Amino acid sequence: MLSDYPFRWQDGIEDFDYVFDEDGIPLVDMGKPDGLCYNPITTSQFGLHNLQMFSETGDAGHRDKARACVTWLFEHFKSWRGEIGGWIYEYDLPFYGPQSPWISGMAQGEAISLFLRFHELEANPATRDVTRGAFEAFLHPVADGGVVSAFPDGGLVFEEYPTRPPSQVLNGHMFAMLGIYDYGLFWQDKAASELFELAVKALLKNLHRYDTGFWNHYDLHPSRRLASAMYIRVHLQLLNIMGTLTSEPLFFEIARKWRGYLRNPICRARWLVTKVMEKVRL
Repeated sequence: MLSDYPFRWQDGIEDFDYVFDEDGIPLVDMGKPDGLCYNPITTSQFGLHNLQMFSETGDAGHRDKARACVTWLFEHFKSWRGEIGGWIYEYDLPFYGPQSPWISGMAQGEAISLFLRFHELEANPATRDVTRGAFEAFLHPVADGGVVSAFPDGGLVFEEYPTRPPSQVLNGHMFAMLGIYDYGLFWQDKAASELFELAVKALLKNLHRYDTGFWNHYDLHPSRRLASAMYIRVHLQLLNIMGTLTSEPLFFEIARKWRGYLRNPICRARWLVTKVMEKVRL
């Protein structure tokens, strides 16, 4: 059962100051000139959180919120390139630079995870085709409309943002991997499970690239931004999930190391100074 391991994107998500539409779908600021907009990533995260809360509390309100997110994602699933289907971003993203239209590996993965978990609760015959179309993005490079890129050593990585040069956002990559894991487990798809294993091996070999010695990077984009304290906590959660699913001790070791950065006042002071300099530089 997929619900045997928790998949809240972050503890405390219910405290976020979201704006919601009339159907309960969150709207976010993505830097668009015309204001708030839908983001399939946020919709999937909110759905996953509420589905997890429903499994823990039995509160039907959480189930209903998750269902609203699933419904929105079903309604907005579109054909993309070839056999790839997904959630198409029809706006530019100022910082990283992808221009409309584009898809996100993180959105593809989290939506897959939400659909399959909700399917365990309320079966929908369309789940198979939608998740198959979304999974197809993990079989094609960015240049061909997919979300596959490569670490500097050639290892497999899935792009949250299809940028040039590659951005290789750490949390986005790991969320994409969990969607692949869920797809392989739920549909007993050997190719998906093997793809997940390849991605695990590549991630273990490349996690050091995100480590500064006192903090960790948010991505491997040339801007070399440090993660916020919030995103270090997200990284820790994801690393521990990866360790649990794979029994690879290095995931736990790195999580302990990065948690130490977070708790060390000297490391936090260095992060603050570096972050100020980063903002001036960028």
